[in-house]
Amino acid sequence: MRKTFFILHKYAGLTLGLLLALIGLTGSLLVFDHALDEKLAPHTVRFNPSAQAASYADILTAARAAVPGNPAPTRLMTQRQPGSPHVVRFPTPEGAPGPVEVSVSPTDAEVLAVRTWGTTTSTMTWVYRLHYTLLAGKTGKTVVGFMGLLLMVFCISGAVLWWPKLHKRGSGKWKRAFTISRTGNRFRFYFDIHKVFGIYFLPMLLMTSFSGVTLVFPSQVEAVVGSLFELEPRPALPGSTRGSGTPITPDQAAAIGETVFPGGVLKRIYLPVDNKDSYGLTYRAAGEAWSNYGASIVRIDQYSGEVLMSQNVTEIPLGNKILRWQFPLHNGDALGIVGRWLVLIAGLAPALLFGTGVYLWWQKRSLKQKAGTRKAPNPVRPSNIPAEV
Repeated sequence: MRKTFFILHKYAGLTLGLLLALIGLTGSLLVFDHALDEKLAPHTVRFNPSAQAASYADILTAARAAVPGNPAPTRLMTQRQPGSPHVVRFPTPEGAPGPVEVSVSPTDAEVLAVRTWGTTTSTMTWVYRLHYTLLAGKTGKTVVGFMGLLLMVFCISGAVLWWPKLHKRGSGKWKRAFTISRTGNRFRFYFDIHKVFGIYFLPMLLMTSFSGVTLVFPSQVEAVVGSLFELEPRPALPGSTRGSGTPITPDQAAAIGETVFPGGVLKRIYLPVDNKDSYGLTYRAAGEAWSNYGASIVRIDQYSGEVLMSQNVTEIPLGNKILRWQFPLHNGDALGIVGRWLVLIAGLAPALLFGTGVYLWWQKRSLKQKAGTRKAPNPVRPSNIPAEV
């Protein structure tokens, strides 16, 4: 069984490890994507101070006037932190990889930038598209999902190969299993790096791979989680009851939402797409662990202002909580700044493991070729190469 795991681990790593490394590296960049975006596009955070913030209605009006064709916006994403802009999203233009996003000053509703999501004009969203779809649309997204499953297989097979053999157990063997030797040769050093870093980052790699698979294959993961834990079905999104009349403003909808989640932080306003749709607002409700994610929702009738439904993420069944936690776990937001740094470093791990794995394979291959050139019968494994390699 151990030999089977070794063959699977080695050849899957050699053939697909580079792609996993690319996904991991881009994921590391996305841990602080908005902060990096503001550094790369400093004009999006240059706005005049004001004692009173601009209304959401003014924000939406200014953004709409800045987009050719004057299309109707679909959502408003509030500023992530003081000093950040509001971002208004519009439908995806024909042939574009993603929607149009307009950055607007929260103080005076000045339009700061008009960019298309997923293009090089919005560098970090292009990196996001590379990470999530490999720039290949739905097909690439599916490939990324299967790569997440493969990473879980790597974690399991790597743990089996790392585990000290039964006849070699003891305090000394366990200590060596967790330490990098500096007294051996270069081959032994890289072998220890591959082994030790792999086991130390095993929990984070399992977490990020599972959460990534959940984001790509939500229905399949939901079925698995529902078979193990209590899980309420996704509620149908209610529409507005009247279908006509004078709609309430986004600011009025936000004020109503605050009565549902007092002390919560409004993260997004999903605007009605037609006269039968309702407002959808997401909040980081009091008690939620993350800082930039809004997992609690409320739907509001766009005419009467009636609260049609609400869901506080701290009060839903365990299965629903598990699913709702996956995105903030994937980017580290659920674990605070420490979690973000852990996810960033874990994203670098596949590249490190791929590089050291290729080195070990190449060195062993070179030794076998030299042994074959000398025509040595039944060449003996050099004592400085571990048996697992």
